[in-house]
Amino acid sequence: MAEIEALRAELLEMASLVLNQVEKAVAAWDEVDIAAAEEVIAADEIIDERCLALDHRIYSIQLLEAPVASDLRLLHVGLIAAVALERVGDLSVAIAGRAGSVRPEGAVPDVQALIRRMSARAVDALARAVQAIAQGNADLGEEAAADAQGVRRMLDDVLLAAASAPDTPETRMWSATAVLIGRHLERVANNAAELGGRVRFLVTGELYTRSGGDGSASADAPRASG
Repeated sequence: MAEIEALRAELLEMASLVLNQVEKAVAAWDEVDIAAAEEVIAADEIIDERCLALDHRIYSIQLLEAPVASDLRLLHVGLIAAVALERVGDLSVAIAGRAGSVRPEGAVPDVQALIRRMSARAVDALARAVQAIAQGNADLGEEAAADAQGVRRMLDDVLLAAASAPDTPETRMWSATAVLIGRHLERVANNAAELGGRVRFLVTGELYTRSGGDGSASADAPRASG
């Protein structure tokens, strides 16, 4: 069905826009680039508009195209993905909003390096999750969920590195903001884990359940529907 293929392409395109927002926001915070941060904040309106357009496309297919069961599952997961991508866009704005909020001389190089690695891994996990949805590839979805779990563990490293940083007013303020950025990136990864975990349902029809005690989605908790 042409509409279904267009939906897959639109999901990938929206994911590309959102992932660029994450990368740009983290770089803006890291480099204290206020102009870049303002660009991220301004571009969020485009993300919101694209999410709304994706919603409309999904509802239109449901109402007018009489999709088969497998396509209905894609529409269901696609709608969840659109909401997740919009949420990640909002996280990008939150990260960008912290650019210039603390004095750069308080920066801790070890923590900066960890945040950069967290960002790269979170972006990669979310990219894989959306690709897995578009391709109907459950194995790729599980890889995305595993990558997301790694991001969560990296947050612990950020907390430890920040706690052992020099005890000066500038460093304390900078480190507190760095931990906040790390938590935002963990939430990006949480969205990747949820989407990656839902690909099994998309492919097989097995139901997906949440089991994370922190409210996050579990990527390995499908259960048989029959």
